[in-house]
Amino acid sequence: MNVRNRWFLILAGLLASVLVFAAACGGDDDDGDGGDQTPSATQPAGGNGETAPADQQNITIQSGEPQFLDPHRSNFEQDIGVIRMMFRGLYNLTDDGGGGVEVVPGMAEGDPVVEGNVYTVTLKEGLLWSDGEPITAQNFVDGAKRGCDPTVAETYGYLWGAGYLDLVGCAEVQANTDAAQKQTLLDAMQVRAVDERTVEYTLKQPNDRFTTIMALWVTFPARQDVIDANGDAWTQPENIVNNGPFVLSELTPGESLKLVPNPNWAGQAPALQEITVRFIDDLAAAFRGYQNDELQMTRISATDIVVVEGDSGLSSELLQVPSGRIESLEMQMEDETLADFNVRLALSRAIDREALNEAVFDGTNQPALYWVVEGITGHQGNEPFTDIIGFDEEAAKAALAEAGYPGGDGFPELGIIVNTPERIAVAEFLQQQFSEILGIDIRIEQVDGQTRSARFNAEDFDLFVGGWQLDYPDIENPLFGLFETTGGNNKYNCSHPDVDAALEAALAATDDEARIAAYQDMETAIVTNLCGVAPMYQSSLPFLVASRVGGVVPNGTIDAGQPGNYCAECWFVKAE
Repeated sequence: MNVRNRWFLILAGLLASVLVFAAACGGDDDDGDGGDQTPSATQPAGGNGETAPADQQNITIQSGEPQFLDPHRSNFEQDIGVIRMMFRGLYNLTDDGGGGVEVVPGMAEGDPVVEGNVYTVTLKEGLLWSDGEPITAQNFVDGAKRGCDPTVAETYGYLWGAGYLDLVGCAEVQANTDAAQKQTLLDAMQVRAVDERTVEYTLKQPNDRFTTIMALWVTFPARQDVIDANGDAWTQPENIVNNGPFVLSELTPGESLKLVPNPNWAGQAPALQEITVRFIDDLAAAFRGYQNDELQMTRISATDIVVVEGDSGLSSELLQVPSGRIESLEMQMEDETLADFNVRLALSRAIDREALNEAVFDGTNQPALYWVVEGITGHQGNEPFTDIIGFDEEAAKAALAEAGYPGGDGFPELGIIVNTPERIAVAEFLQQQFSEILGIDIRIEQVDGQTRSARFNAEDFDLFVGGWQLDYPDIENPLFGLFETTGGNNKYNCSHPDVDAALEAALAATDDEARIAAYQDMETAIVTNLCGVAPMYQSSLPFLVASRVGGVVPNGTIDAGQPGNYCAECWFVKAE
């Protein structure tokens, strides 16, 4: 076994223990005393003489360029990572101190009061927006309505709907096709401000994952007056109003953004006085920038790990984070060619995932034919799928011939969208395998990160190197909302009766064993039908973090783009 494969398995085992523990605890273990388990708001990160003076508290980090900085519109990690630095909800997902995930109060004073299917949450006293206006219960009502509104929250709005929170009235908003009825239906949603600090949510049935879901960005509060006054430009630096630890001070499209502390933030006071986020898709360029001290935090390519490990100055700054992420070849099923199962089968069976992992990633990732990541309760592994969609040259050729393209004759050229050099290398590997094994050509379309996000969300692609990063550790998260016919994140247009039926069974299950079994059936239907995705590998993400940067506690389940960015206010520059 390759040394790097052994290293991945160690990491995967760690992730497994983390995720199984979190799932076994329900993922909703709220802090019983209502505290947010962070240092006092008057004490910045670090403390005890560890923190450098304020004039040294600035860092520059690497990220892809966000498409949206609007919490209710975002669905890519480069958006979400920055959004969580600027906005927060009633609850937060955080590391539990042992590598697991727990839910703690954020804007909420404590746990919700639950009476049947009515959840009442009291806000902390004295909360303010970045412009000094009070944060009120009505802001959370407005956030719920934006989050449910499919014209705003096109991707993650399903979290408010049937099967997730199932807020009374939301399903009707999401099913509505009459624009004249929209406002009436939004007004009928069962979320209300009881008073300035109390917000009440009426669900169709009790939900033991309420606080977990209420920690996700699509549930964050909204300043509707600012949005109404500025339209889509409300997230520009001169207009934006937010409630998280940092505020947006500068935004240069295609280059960078800058964040500075929010003086009205009620949580742990950030020590960092400025975070510059540079938009860099080329991880080789980012690595060079890190070596020149232009960056203090960056993701690097797997192929650069050997260089890092051979450099005594860099090796101690390497973080290899066990990731709850599957990377896949995503296929637009509205495309006439890809709508044919045998075409999708030919593509999947022509991918030598072991060779891909060695050639592009130096063995650091885990070849995968599954979609539910290792570590999640209900993970099925590769075995059920190997003989169906796994690498087999003759089976790949036979499937393509069955589709009417023997030896690739008459096969139309398809495009594959990628942004980073790493994804370009994946696409080049696939391009070569498809040419040699199937006799077909694919066109590599290199775009920037923001364009990539926009093309995916617009369903404007044939093939797409993408995947799914867990939002929270439960088997429903990588399935529900991504593959059912009406799923908000179903941009590949998977629509299969077995997938939809399995989801219905999962939602109707009366115990967790039956629920997990139904979701396993859903995964099986997705993978065996290659319903929009052909899984390729489970990632292990390498990052570099400068030794002078403290407070970074990676958690592969809830990180989004950088390690430990679920608590960017915890970061600080150490005293020399």
